[in-house]
Amino acid sequence: MFLAYQNLVIRNATEGDAQQLCTWWNDGKIMAHAGYYNGLGITTEQAAKSFAEDDEKSRRHVIEYDDKPIGEMNYRTPEDKVARIGIKICDFAVQEKGLGTILLTIFIDALFSHYGYEKNRDSPSLPYITK
Repeated sequence: MFLAYQNLVIRNATEGDAQQLCTWWNDGKIMAHAGYYNGLGITTEQAAKSFAEDDEKSRRHVIEYDDKPIGEMNYRTPEDKVARIGIKICDFAVQEKGLGTILLTIFIDALFSHYGYEKNRDSPSLPYITK
């Protein structure tokens, strides 16, 4: 996936992103929202190796703003026709500026238009989309 809107980019994470992602994932201040107050404690090699597990049902992405990595997004398909989305703006200097709303809009639109997911018509209030 490669999505661009104005000065924002969402792209697939690669082995070349492992150092940056590892830095974020090991930072307790960044990961505290997920309950990892001391970070994940993983190595760059472990992070790079984990990208090999990504496929069209489960993929990590890097968010760039003005050509600088600022965070990550992902989607998972834990069961048939269900997508779960995650987003983390790791650069505190660009938080609270409305970027998350724009990024989610672009990302969800791509899941609908390029990956064939559809809104769950049976349970419209559920926080996931179906394929």
